Amino acid sequence: MRASSRSLVAVLLVVLLAAPSIFAASAVELGAGISLSDEDLGLNGVVIDGDGETALVFGSDGYVRALDAQDPTQQIDLVWPGNEEILYADFHPGDQTALLVGTDGLVLRYAKQDQSLERAAAAVNLEYADMTTVAWNTGGSWAYVGTAEGQLLRLRADADGGAEIHSLAGGGSSAIMAMDCHDTIMMCVVAAAMEGIGIIERDHTFTWVGGTGYPWTGIDCPTGDSAYCVAVADNQVIALIELNPSDISRSIPSVSRLPDVDSYFVGIEAQHGDRTLIATTPAGLIEHDISLNSSYPWLEHDDINDLNLSSDRIVGTWSTGEDSGWIVSRRGYLTPFSGPNAGSTGLLYIWIAIAIPVATGLVVLSLVLSSSKRMQDWTTEKIGSSDEKRHLANRKARQHRKRK
Repeated sequence: MRASSRSLVAVLLVVLLAAPSIFAASAVELGAGISLSDEDLGLNGVVIDGDGETALVFGSDGYVRALDAQDPTQQIDLVWPGNEEILYADFHPGDQTALLVGTDGLVLRYAKQDQSLERAAAAVNLEYADMTTVAWNTGGSWAYVGTAEGQLLRLRADADGGAEIHSLAGGGSSAIMAMDCHDTIMMCVVAAAMEGIGIIERDHTFTWVGGTGYPWTGIDCPTGDSAYCVAVADNQVIALIELNPSDISRSIPSVSRLPDVDSYFVGIEAQHGDRTLIATTPAGLIEHDISLNSSYPWLEHDDINDLNLSSDRIVGTWSTGEDSGWIVSRRGYLTPFSGPNAGSTGLLYIWIAIAIPVATGLVVLSLVLSSSKRMQDWTTEKIGSSDEKRHLANRKARQHRKRK
């Protein structure tokens, strides 16, 4: 009986203490998604203005569409006379225009005022190179562009409608994979396929600072007071880069790998304040808080019950609130996410409130049963099996005969 009672209590404890894991799921919930097209659009990314009003999605065959960031069912197709693939985009700090870059020397300028899209630089002046990245510097006076050949350029529109273009010294020979500039500190971070991570300073000086040998896939310098940017590589690696204008040696990347992560990191976007969202494949999201230098699972692939998203590749996200926003997939599927509703959160709190005292009580009961033969016998009489009750009756009969 002693083994039986202990086993019963142990089983009850395991059930109660493990039960909260039933409710353990992603930190956000998905809403009903929408498709931009019945065809595979081959999207490469999304960019949102600083006002949180307009999102641009872009990709293969020169595809660009402007979306209302709060209600992306409101859309405007942006048509221009070309079909080069658009690879990257960035909004000007003034939030009224954006540059989009792509293959064969493509640089486009988007204007929010009239929803126009036109070439901002002649492809011949860019030697028809594939433009892989673009980022406006902090003041918006220059845009930096990276190429598939590892070249770094700075450009801006000139008075005659063309573009003033200069090459930055010190570039590498491998593709520039990602680039972003800090909102308030006049420094930008660049990641290349082979050379690692570099810094563009206020005077356009470029310096490699480390991170060599990692397959970098994204960089983000989020809003907020933090003087850090974060880069991700597809092999679960995260790098924190400090921006210090007076001492560039402080910008050597601090690299770490997330343990127990089975997915690959395909990109990173700002979410809210110093928090960023890492997109993974298989489709999922991980939050990285720069202030805390900590990462948390946000959307587990197993929790995605929408086949349009779970079977696709995430190419970007944008924020509509502290814990809400939209996910963009390569085929052109948009999925909203938000924090759990109050009902599900309340249910978890109720379960915790019940489970903890009950589990504590069972621990006490287990100790009492272990130390009290009378309690063990009473438990056997009430809930024991027929064999246990028969053994108890025989033992009591033997004890009674001995007393005689």
